[in-house]
Parts: sequence; structure tokens; C-alpha cells
Amino acid sequence: MKTMSITKRIAGALALPAAMYLIMMALCYSHGKMYYGTWTMWRSLLVDIGISATCAFGIGLQFKGGRFDFSGGAIMLLAAIIAGNAAVENGNNILVFILLCFGVSMICSLLVAAVYIYGRMPIVIVTIGMTLLYEAVSCLIYNGAGINITGVASLKVFSQFPLVLVPLLMSVMISVFYSYFTTTGKRAVLLANGQSVAVSIGIQEKRNVFTSYIYSGLLFGLASLIYASTKSLTGAFSSLQTVGELFSNILPVFIGLALIPFCGDTIGMIVGALTLCLMSFGLKASFTAEFGASLAIAMTGVFMFVFSVVTAQGKNIGRRLLQSFGGKKPGAHKE
Repeated sequence: MKTMSITKRIAGALALPAAMYLIMMALCYSHGKMYYGTWTMWRSLLVDIGISATCAFGIGLQFKGGRFDFSGGAIMLLAAIIAGNAAVENGNNILVFILLCFGVSMICSLLVAAVYIYGRMPIVIVTIGMTLLYEAVSCLIYNGAGINITGVASLKVFSQFPLVLVPLLMSVMISVFYSYFTTTGKRAVLLANGQSVAVSIGIQEKRNVFTSYIYSGLLFGLASLIYASTKSLTGAFSSLQTVGELFSNILPVFIGLALIPFCGDTIGMIVGALTLCLMSFGLKASFTAEFGASLAIAMTGVFMFVFSVVTAQGKNIGRRLLQSFGGKKPGAHKE
């Protein structure tokens, strides 16, 4: 089997964000937003990339194990509210904030794992049920007021450059360690491809589920460090309100899995997060805040659909285009 050259790997990995950057730059410049591409933009973008990539790692970790988990957004919200309020009550203590972000995320993640294993219900039902429970709790604690630490300098350091790089780099290390240096991570592919077969050959599903949720709890804890101080957060008074927050970051997972041949899924998810954040930033800069945000959501859905079709049917589409422009028909060959 021919090995792909380094040049082709780099080109394949960077083609998507490079194209998105140029498209959004042209859009912003046409609306007079000449700051697109400046260092100020990149500093702001790093915060969005940090949240998006870290969430993607948490979603992708379960996704690779064959589990579609809806609870991550509610876990992040609950962790942010509890950790933020506790830190403020203790004199804006950053250590309390960090420990509770991790602690609440870990406990909530393990509760999801326990209900899934011992409840013997499909993962979708379990995670939706736990999401509703965590959202209800977020409305009950602190009278549903949530938390706002955007003005607390000592607690929002992880949503500012350069410390935003700390949770981002830690999430990369955790994701790489889980995927390549743990037995559970290596077996996740087997469980995704056939749960009954994997169990029959000796893989302990219970142990794998609990181990994977420990790691995803760590990742959501890191995401909460950034998420908690990016904006004012309130309890989730609408059912499944946090699902949209979480799954706005699922596109990097799909991109990461598609880019495995070029750069592996971990770097691929960062590339995906970069692509998504470039698009969102460009749209919000070019239009009003509300319209830009709504357009970004709509474009994310369209982009996800087109990307999924191209990655799944790319070869067939290419052959048909070649045929339509006078190329050889599929299966044709030289005599």
C-alpha cells in the first residue's frame, strides 16, 4: 500500500479551513470589516476554538465508542453554575473554581454511565433523560439565577489569551492518551463496529463505559473552565436547551473522522473546530449579532449536510462529473 506523502497530508488537512478563511475574508471585506485576519481576531477566535474543540473531543470520545451522548451540554452548564457560584462565595477562589468544574463534570458523567449500564436502556434514552434531569437541577440551584463571572478577572483567565491554550492543550493530551495509550480507547472501535461481537470476544462493556465516561468527564470539565466565563449563564428553563449548545460543536467530530487518513482524528477535530469558528466569526462580523448567529447555525447545518454527502459519495460524484464532461464511463478501460 502506497504511503501518502507529508505534503499531501498537510494539504488534505488544511484545505477546508484555508478555503473557509478565504471565503469569510472576502465576505467581511465586502462589508467593510477590515479587521478580519488580524491578531485581534485570532485572539478572540482562540476562545471559541477552545470550547468547540474540547466539546468535540468529549462528544467524539463517546461517538467513537458507538454512543451518541446528549448530556454533555447540560453537564457543562451545571458544572459552570456550581463552580462559578462556589468560587465567588469563597472570594473568587480560582482553585475552587477549577476543582469544582472537574468534580461536577466527573460526577455527572459517571452518573450517566451508571444509569446506562444498570438501567439497561438505549444510550439515547438515557442521555436525553439525564439531560432533562441536569437541566432541571440548573433551574433549582441558586434560584435559577445561574452565574455571571464575565467581570471577575481572576475567574475568567481561561477564556482569555494566552491561558485559554491551557485547557485546549490539556484536552488534546487527554484525547490522544485515551485513544492511543489505553486499552479502552483501542477497543472503542470494536464496540462501535459490533457491540455483541466485541463482548463475545472478551471485551468488558461495563468497564469500557465507565472508563470512557471518566475521560469525557475530564474533557467536559476542561470545556467548562472556558465556557463558564464567556457569557452570562442561566438555568435551562426550556427542555433540551443545552443540546443545541453541545451539538453546535458536533461538526468538528465529523470533520475529524473524515480527516483521519491525513492527520488523525485528534488533529482533525481541531481543524474542524477552526473551520466552524472561522465561519461563525465571519458571519457574525458581517451581519448583525442576532442575524449572524442564526445564519451561522443554519450554515452549520447546511455545511454538515454537504460535507457528509461529499465524504460519503465523493468518488461517485467525481466519476459522474467526469462522465458528464466527456470522460470515460465508470468501468471503462483502455484496450
